[in-house]
Amino acid sequence: MTKSESLRETYGEKIREIGRRNSDLVVLDADLSSSTKTATFGKEFPDRFFNMGISEQSMITAAAGLALSGKKVFASTFAVFL
Repeated sequence: MTKSESLRETYGEKIREIGRRNSDLVVLDADLSSSTKTATFGKEFPDRFFNMGISEQSMITAAAGLALSGKKVFASTFAVFL
């Protein structure tokens, strides 16, 4: 039998794997990194992880700007907050 893993745990693990292969990856989080499991990315790549606080609209604006500058951006929050 295989170990069951939550979608959030898988997301956190995979985003970290992608970050190891792609130095242009930037992760933004809206003060939910322990819930969205992006905290592990932040620990491994602190220069490419930004906690935007409880300000999802600003996070999306920053993500758009980073994308326009050539970065690959993951903006992590829960849909209800967008």
